[in-house]
Amino acid sequence: MSNPLVSIVMGSDSDLDIMREAVKALEGFGIAYEIDVTSAHRSPDRTAEYARNAASRGIRVIIAGAGGAAHLAGVIAAHTTLPVIGVPIPATPAQPMLESLPLRSSAWPMRRLRRNLLNTKRSWRRAWKRNRRS
Repeated sequence: MSNPLVSIVMGSDSDLDIMREAVKALEGFGIAYEIDVTSAHRSPDRTAEYARNAASRGIRVIIAGAGGAAHLAGVIAAHTTLPVIGVPIPATPAQPMLESLPLRSSAWPMRRLRRNLLNTKRSWRRAWKRNRRS
């Protein structure tokens, strides 16, 4: 798609199954997006550069999903002024709450989504409206 407005970024390609829900929502709205894989742990410099350059590429909102410690959204939010929507991705079915703890303690502009992504559209709309006002 040309001129993406939303960047969907995930910690590994195994997170794509969960992040596909964000893709469906954006396609439903008819909004251009880009998808990339970068790790806050394995490639922190690349992740920071990706976040710093997002606004200059025309990105207006970043949707970041990662399992395990779920640091990706926080690292991206630390390097950009764009709104960041954090999507916790469960590493194991036994620990769904632990993945979302870093997201619960984060402040604006990062927004946390429920694990089952039922609020994807509502959260995305809020971030989009907030960013359009600025």
